[in-house]
Amino acid sequence: MVATTDHAKIPPGPGLGPGPADGGAARTLDDGREMSPDDAARVVARLFQVVYRRYHSARSLASGGELPITRRGLEVLIHLGSAGPLTIGELATHLGLRRNSTSELVARLEDKSLVARIRDERDERRVLVWLTDAGRDVVARVGQVLAPDLLAQVMGSLAPRDRATVVRGFELLAGAETPAAPPIVAAPDSATAAARPPRPTHRAPMEGGPT
Repeated sequence: MVATTDHAKIPPGPGLGPGPADGGAARTLDDGREMSPDDAARVVARLFQVVYRRYHSARSLASGGELPITRRGLEVLIHLGSAGPLTIGELATHLGLRRNSTSELVARLEDKSLVARIRDERDERRVLVWLTDAGRDVVARVGQVLAPDLLAQVMGSLAPRDRATVVRGFELLAGAETPAAPPIVAAPDSATAAARPPRPTHRAPMEGGPT
């Protein structure tokens, strides 16, 4: 069951008044003032952690046995997705496993229709392991940060106006120009610091002044 985003489960946070979902026209502070950029940044940062934990793709893949393969099997799929078709021996080298153990692992993935053995077009004596459409779908879903299926369930529980508000908020954040990061000044290493002349411990007398 997917948790909803009602305010009983996600409190508005200290110092915040009602928002659009609970009857207010806009988020305000308790004293009625509009939220400052700093206030808004703190609220968004806090709520993003909630969103990330609740709708991360790993939760979707792990729930309900949706991805019934081991972590090692998932590693095989991800590596094939980045490296392309490989032989059992090449996979064994990457995984650090014995050849027969790798062959058994590939056989289990074959049983789930996630990989298939194909002939190398350049050398038909070579048998390669490659992803099926189902295997590529698993790799694509793992690569996503947020799980569309979980989000879709929750979006379906929201009123159309609220759905549009959520989408518009993310559009504004994604499209806003971020300020340039300040340049990083590296600290001098010990050798450079040692080569510098020592700083004077007293001021030189001013010209024409007392000596």
